[in-house]
Amino acid sequence: MRTTLRLYAGSLKQNLRQRGDLFWSLLFPLILGTLFFASFGSGVNLEEMSAVPAALVSGENIIFQDFLESMDGQMLKLSEMTKEQAKESLREGSIKGIFYAQKEPTLTVAGSNLEESILETLLDSYLEHQDMMIDISKHHLAGLPAAIAEISDYREMTESVTVSGRTMDDTVVYFYALIGMACLFGSFMGCTASMNMRADQSALAARRCVSPSNRLSMVISEMMACFTVQFLCVCVLLVYLNFVLGITFGEKWLLLLPVCILGSMAGVSIGMFIGSMKIGYGTKMGVLVSASLVMSFMAGLMFGNMKDIIEHHCPVLNRINPAALIADAFYSISVYDNPARYRMNLVILAGMTVLLTAVSFWMIRRERYESL
Repeated sequence: MRTTLRLYAGSLKQNLRQRGDLFWSLLFPLILGTLFFASFGSGVNLEEMSAVPAALVSGENIIFQDFLESMDGQMLKLSEMTKEQAKESLREGSIKGIFYAQKEPTLTVAGSNLEESILETLLDSYLEHQDMMIDISKHHLAGLPAAIAEISDYREMTESVTVSGRTMDDTVVYFYALIGMACLFGSFMGCTASMNMRADQSALAARRCVSPSNRLSMVISEMMACFTVQFLCVCVLLVYLNFVLGITFGEKWLLLLPVCILGSMAGVSIGMFIGSMKIGYGTKMGVLVSASLVMSFMAGLMFGNMKDIIEHHCPVLNRINPAALIADAFYSISVYDNPARYRMNLVILAGMTVLLTAVSFWMIRRERYESL
């Protein structure tokens, strides 16, 4: 035990001096999280959205024009233009759509985003009540303003909530995947530690191999030292995201710790497994970078819905992807409030860590050298 603790202390000091590994484990996630926040902010608030700019090309449909003008300053920022002016403004992007007040009203848009969808909804709403509006204009002209006001009165009839009663911005999925990526970047430290136990990789490893310490003590001390540094890096990231950037992770902070612990250990064990292979250093780094980025992408780091797409088409990939497991565990805590799902993610992460560590130990232990 005393030997293992001494080896642990030495390995801990060495890992703290590895500036390259610390950059990927600590600084890079902090920088990426800041860039995400600068891009996404606090998410989209529909109540604070400005009116959608649109053009109105006048025609014979006076009722439709009155309907649109009643929405001006609320949901629309309406400008009357000629057909040529409207098309030019649409190409320049200064407006999002063109309403044509013809006998049959039409709409032209140049995209399919939220603002264009609002314009399409307005047109659909009018078309649904068109016959009623025409009938009122013919027989009860005095009631036309009240009818227009009635169909223009958009009330919020539904409320979006989760099963647990919690809500979440869609952009938070990127930060959950970011934490998964940060845990996986512990693989760089794990790979360095594994190479420092192979005599053909470095002078330090050669000295260790001739020492009286057994291989199991070396593997345990190296892994625990890497895990300690990586876990602290992930904790710093969590604190930064929550208290500096204001990204919420729910109220059950204690349940986050097992996810960060097992996630960090899984990342380190992946690195030790790759580092134990008989391939060149450059190849090992290439495999680690590629694997970390691909798994982070599949967890939703670059495209937020990717994890859901995989869940529908090939769910087994989400069960063997540590980044997806980590992100899903955060979902289980913050949104779903599903202890069974949370525990399943932790069990898979733990099993993955034990398996990869055992294989790494076996590969390192069976190494023999004719001379050092």
